Amino acid sequence: MRKGGTAKKGFTIIEVILVLAIAGLIFLMAFIALPTLQRNARDAQRRDDMLMFADALKKFQTNNRGVMPTTTGSYSTTVVATASLYTNTSIKANTWAGFYRDYLPKPFTDPGGGSYRIVAVQCAPNASGGCTGTAQNLINDVGSNTNQSIFVILQASCQGETAIGSSNPRKAVIMYNLEGSGVYCGDV
Repeated sequence: MRKGGTAKKGFTIIEVILVLAIAGLIFLMAFIALPTLQRNARDAQRRDDMLMFADALKKFQTNNRGVMPTTTGSYSTTVVATASLYTNTSIKANTWAGFYRDYLPKPFTDPGGGSYRIVAVQCAPNASGGCTGTAQNLINDVGSNTNQSIFVILQASCQGETAIGSSNPRKAVIMYNLEGSGVYCGDV
């Protein structure tokens, strides 16, 4: 029999340690999973951006009798978005810089930070269906791209995560190296 009244209530040291261990495990799981979730969210946004880019190219083609922006006489062209690009009225609308300025949202930026770059090349299909020269080198290197470049391969179509040549001059492929899950390849 107990003398004098009520028993003291509280947690034992084992119960406190168990609660702290469970909280630590939950925190650790969230800490480990968070970077993966963030990377997947950025990649999902990039896929959406590539779809938006493809829609803008289709709109450009519709407005320009089915042709793509020109590479201004060269085999390839690179466009980097800058503030002056959006306000420069001397840029011709049929160039890639004009396309960037007139058809894409402002700002058109990568979710990881920084502006997307457009690198456009013409595919010269070879007998085996691949591209030759600069276009093939670009296709081979897209998986190692880390500088937020959107690769546009003109006169090509997607085959998995790569591009092959096409006889249709109105076809194009958009390729982008995703952060966590390979290469995005989309037909236009």
